Parts: sequence; C-alpha cells; structure tokens
Amino acid sequence: MNLSHRTVPGRRQSLVSGLAAVRVGADARVAKDSTLSLPWYVVHTKVRQEQTAGENLARQGYAVYLPKIKILKRSRGRQQAQLEALFPRYIFLQPGSATHSIAPVRSTLGVTALVRFGQEPAVMRPETLQGIRDFEARRNEASDEDISPFQRGERVRVVDGPLTGLEGLISDVSQQRVVVLMQLLGQDTRVSLSQHQLLVAN
Repeated sequence: MNLSHRTVPGRRQSLVSGLAAVRVGADARVAKDSTLSLPWYVVHTKVRQEQTAGENLARQGYAVYLPKIKILKRSRGRQQAQLEALFPRYIFLQPGSATHSIAPVRSTLGVTALVRFGQEPAVMRPETLQGIRDFEARRNEASDEDISPFQRGERVRVVDGPLTGLEGLISDVSQQRVVVLMQLLGQDTRVSLSQHQLLVAN
C-alpha cells in the first residue's frame, strides 16, 4: 500500500468537486430534518486557524470535522510523522439541530466565511465526505514507510554528503534509511543513506 503525500486526493480540487449548493431560508436556518440528515457546510478559515475556528464553532453547539492526515516532515535531520490539515484553511460544520442557525458562523473567531455558490452556502455531498473520512483513516493507520515520499524503484538524487549530485534507484526503504542502487566506479553499488539526504528526482 502506497499512501505517500502525492496520493492525497487533489486537496482543494477534490474538495471543490465534492461540493453542492443548498438553499436555506432567509433567516439562514437549515431546513427542518432529522439531525442525521442535516447538511455539512464548508467553512473557510483564517490562515493556520483551522483548530481555533473549529473549537469556537464547537462551543456554539455545531458539529465540526477537521480532517487531518499523517505526513512525514524533516526535523533536525530526521523524517518525523506529524498531523496536518488535509485541506488547509477549510473545515466542515453541521448544525446541532434543524433549528440551529448558521448565521453566527461568519462572525466566529478564526472564521473567514462560509463557502458559497453565489448566494447559496456550499455543502459536502455525503459520499464525498465519507470518502474523506475513509482516506483519513487509512492514511493515519499506515506505517511511516507507506507514507514516505521514497518508494522502491523510484529515482532519487543525493542532496547532502559526499555523494551530492549523484542519482540512483531506491531498492529498499526503512524508517530512517533508504538503500539506493548507484553506479559507482563503473559498477552497481547499494548505498544506505538517510532520508534527509535525498530528493525525488524529476
């Protein structure tokens, strides 16, 4: 299973393709329906304030969903797993009841606006939202090797150390080391390198 960062579904493009418009009343209240079938709206947040906006909306009784996925980031020369928003500056929100107004959302701390199509607020299609939840679960249960940008058979370039500038093919990947097959002194040689020493070659 390969769940590297390049397989994350188009992020913003995927989000936009899963939106639909819903008509609400003039008082910005959702149509009367059971709680389970209430729509999930899309909220645009301020930069790096997804968590802040979500917490403030939750205090107002909204259900909030902020999908986060595990990624590998370089820190102090090592690749370390961290959680990052799948859709930066976007969160999903569901009213607490059929009479719960969405009007206060736009004035909530950390929120920029509700996403709209013209005058109508955008909502997530149920199948798209479920697909995001499924992807989030699979990604976060995956091993670090499965989400690594380095995969067997991929061409990489050395960017640090005495072999800087040389390229080769990955033959094996572990949590911190990558074994690269290179041409050295006219013969194929397997070289073990740290992940921070490599970049995927274009």
